[in-house]
Amino acid sequence: MASDKKVNENSDQRIFDKIREFSDLEDKTILEVGCGDGRISSLMADKTKKLIGIDPDEETIRQARRNIPGQDFIVASGENLAFKDEIFDLVIFTLSLHHQNGKKAIPEANRVLQRDGLILVIEPILGDEIEGVFAIVHDEKQEISDAQREISECELSIVGSQTFSARWVFKNKEELCDTIFNYYELPFDAEKAQKIYDFLGGKADNQPLELSDRMIIQSLSKEVVRSR
Repeated sequence: MASDKKVNENSDQRIFDKIREFSDLEDKTILEVGCGDGRISSLMADKTKKLIGIDPDEETIRQARRNIPGQDFIVASGENLAFKDEIFDLVIFTLSLHHQNGKKAIPEANRVLQRDGLILVIEPILGDEIEGVFAIVHDEKQEISDAQREISECELSIVGSQTFSARWVFKNKEELCDTIFNYYELPFDAEKAQKIYDFLGGKADNQPLELSDRMIIQSLSKEVVRSR
């Protein structure tokens, strides 16, 4: 999703709060998969022993390095991690599992995780306002559904799960569309913009325009492996 601080800072903070609720960050070595420009990394960096962020997009990694000096940000995919076995206390997928093949990424995260470590997966929930609006421009419904299936079918145990909500605030519907099209690096599309307005109904004319962002956080452990 978009990385514009002025509109989604509540979402960033809510994700960070849930990460801290599910795991103690102090003195931990952490791998963040799908760190983007470091918007969540920036909230975690001074709470950890060591933080490494990876993302396949070179430009966002350059931004993360500029935004958060002193931390390691690497161009890489969660599907093929260039790290030794069992070296991280915590692996976090920040809204990124559905952007990759979970059948590869989850086992890779498990491989680099210490025996008593945790994997945290934060994912969007289908049907909320933000997901619905973004889906008009770039539909990820299948990918989001696949990610949940891959979590449920993996060999790790789901030891915690919770849904939570955040909010995005835009000045108006024009700023909303600018944010979405800029995120996907697309020119303004009047037809899709109208579909967004239709999806929001009368709410589209609110100023400011506040939209809900529902997510799920799940913690996975390798300590208790499911029987097959």
